[in-house]
Amino acid sequence: MTTAAQASPMTDTPTQPRGWAATLDLAFAPRADKTRLSALKHHGPLRVQKPFFPEGDVCHVYLLHPPSGVVGGDSLTIRVDSTAGSHALLTTPGATKFYRSNG
Repeated sequence: MTTAAQASPMTDTPTQPRGWAATLDLAFAPRADKTRLSALKHHGPLRVQKPFFPEGDVCHVYLLHPPSGVVGGDSLTIRVDSTAGSHALLTTPGATKFYRSNG
């Protein structure tokens, strides 16, 4: 969650922080006979499960957002670097919900 308190324009008093701020940086590279997840860095509630290989050389990765939904004010950033010859599939384990909010 965002940690800095924000001032309300009406009262100039701090308000509750809004939304989740999360980043996920992934890199894929061919290694031997498969594409491998070669680098992983995360901040906040955005993660990946262990890569798996149901299609042989293609690296499958589940993206996980533990709060299980996106609300106004959330900031989720995903950056992916793929070396030439890499084959990867990024997916989620289920449908992501977007919740109505004032954020």
